[in-house]
Amino acid sequence: MKWKAKGSLIASALLASMIAAGCTEEDVQVVDSEQSTAETETTEKAASEAPAVVVKGDTINSHFQADAVCVVDSRFERGHSIVFRANVIDSKTNETIEDAKVKVVLGNGEEYEMKMGPHGEEGTILWTVLWTIPDDFPTGTLDYKIIADVDGTEYTHEPFNVSLSKLTILEKGAEEKLTAEAKAAAEAKAQEEAEGGGENAEQQPADGEGDA
Repeated sequence: MKWKAKGSLIASALLASMIAAGCTEEDVQVVDSEQSTAETETTEKAASEAPAVVVKGDTINSHFQADAVCVVDSRFERGHSIVFRANVIDSKTNETIEDAKVKVVLGNGEEYEMKMGPHGEEGTILWTVLWTIPDDFPTGTLDYKIIADVDGTEYTHEPFNVSLSKLTILEKGAEEKLTAEAKAAAEAKAQEEAEGGGENAEQQPADGEGDA
């Protein structure tokens, strides 16, 4: 009888502990679910309040090229100066994020910090940096990206991956040579068309000729 009573007590204790454990587990799950919901709501709220950052950029001729100041371009000769420009805006408000930290990173790993300031007659706020192409810099396309740090998060702008419109480094005098070649080709075409028109005029019979 003692063993039976003792066995019953042990069984009752085990059952009680299982029930207690089950209740505790359910309680923990409820707490975790509520905590998860609160964290999700906090994250969603932070995301909705965070700026939707958009980084834009381009390259233009510098003030050293008097015949093409501030003209957007992607082809530059060795020795020429390129101005990298960028704008960092919050697309929700369409306002410039003036406390952003911006830099340009060239495809060869070189990095240059960009400074913010007003530009043009409109006083548009832009980040810019001037880079003079070394005389021995490799010719060909040069990849680059503009990185903006906003509150510890980085946002990037990269040009379209289209070879003909990529930033391209040329040899000195290449632009002048290409311009001369294009001009000569246009003149040759015009002369050819003029001569062709004259031959056609000579081949046409005069009025009355050829009539029976």
